[in-house]
Amino acid sequence: MEKGHGQRGGARGTRERAMDVAEARLAGVGYLGVSLEEVAREVGVSKPALYYHFPGGKEQLFVEIAHRALKQHREGLERAISSAGTTGEEKLRAAARWLMAERDPRQPMDELRDVAKFVHEQHRAGLGEGFSRALYGPIRRVISSAIESGELRDNDPDFLTWSFLSLSSGLMEIEHTPPNSPILPEDGADLPDRMVDLFLGGARA
Repeated sequence: MEKGHGQRGGARGTRERAMDVAEARLAGVGYLGVSLEEVAREVGVSKPALYYHFPGGKEQLFVEIAHRALKQHREGLERAISSAGTTGEEKLRAAARWLMAERDPRQPMDELRDVAKFVHEQHRAGLGEGFSRALYGPIRRVISSAIESGELRDNDPDFLTWSFLSLSSGLMEIEHTPPNSPILPEDGADLPDRMVDLFLGGARA
């Protein structure tokens, strides 16, 4: 029995390593630049062994990577929101700090979003739902609750959610700006709070 457990553990380890390696390569070269041969070589297994774990090949591998990353992203964002205070403002500030400063930077969310361009329709639809649950859903719930309580003026929660995510996503591009660039803010540490101030100024007007 112990041998069987060990075999299952080893198989799971190989599967997770393959996903880790492919995810890291995705961040560097994008979906089209990753080959199963390179992933297998780095993991230390044969290419047929990868197909044992991912019978659907490269598409299945990256779809599962995307769903794993989205689950981790959703759980991290929801923890940040639930650990904040009771007001919508406190929860939005916690969400902004997590999105812009505390999330795992090793997860290439932009590249994972691009994976949907290269997969079959059923996988594309599933990834769309996954991104909605991980990114959109937690923020919309906070904003909807704040509107219902009167903390935010009556407005379309979908529009406000996309506005919040667009602001935070745009400011996250700062991390890709070369150091010492003259366009960088003098103090980037308070960017999440400044972004929320800007958002709330419009949402409460």
